[in-house]
Order: sequence, then structure tokens, then C-alpha cells
Amino acid sequence: MSLGWRAAALVAAWPLAASAQPASAPAGACPAVPPGATVLAQGGVQAWWRAEPAPAVSKPFVLQVVLCPARAELLRVDATMPEHRHGMNYRPRLLPAGEGRWTVDGLVWHMPGRWELLLVTRLDGREQRLVHPVVLR
Repeated sequence: MSLGWRAAALVAAWPLAASAQPASAPAGACPAVPPGATVLAQGGVQAWWRAEPAPAVSKPFVLQVVLCPARAELLRVDATMPEHRHGMNYRPRLLPAGEGRWTVDGLVWHMPGRWELLLVTRLDGREQRLVHPVVLR
């Protein structure tokens, strides 16, 4: 399967939330969510993320992450395959870009199937786990 077809299959299997914000998020708490981004919220933290380029089997990619409120910290990013009971072979780097924006570099999903992307955040001393399923074809 070509890279273009893999990306198209991933997008088709990947729920996207391009503009709606969860009801729990205060109005104006976050910048506008760009097209192609996915929104997650848990315990007062809202995050949107977007992969560049779209994840493909065994190809490195970068996540752009925005946390709201901006004072929230991104502590860890990981991904696992629950059915296979393993995760990634690499540990990504988290690079703060200011104002709640983060770049996560060094992600590689080495096989097709269902992955769970995990963002661990901290807000006001409390850690939150934001999890999102992704099917990589």
C-alpha cells in the first residue's frame, strides 16, 4: 500500500474534531482548533493535537499539541497497542514552544493496528491522562 493510501486510510479511520470544543471547556479558553486536529479534554485540561506528516507504519512523525489553559504542562507522550501489550520502540522528545504549545518529536508507530495515544498533563498540581484511539492501516 502506498504512503498516500495509508494516510487516506488513517484519516478515514481517525475521528477528527475540527471546530467544536467540549462543553466542559470555558469559552475562550483555547485558540481555534485547526482543521485536521483532534480535541481531547479531561479534568480541566483541553488539548488538541495534529500529526505532521500523517502517521504511517514505521515512519517518524511529529505531533503539534496545544494545551488549555496554557499554564498546563505536558509531562509525557506515549502510545501503546493494547491488543499486543506493547508500545513504541522510541521515546519522543517534548519541546515547549510557549503559550501552551508543544512539539513532540521522534514518534514512530512500527506496525499497523489500533494504537492508544497518551498525553499526560499536569494542571495545578494534578496529573491528567488524555487518551485517544488511533487505527493505523
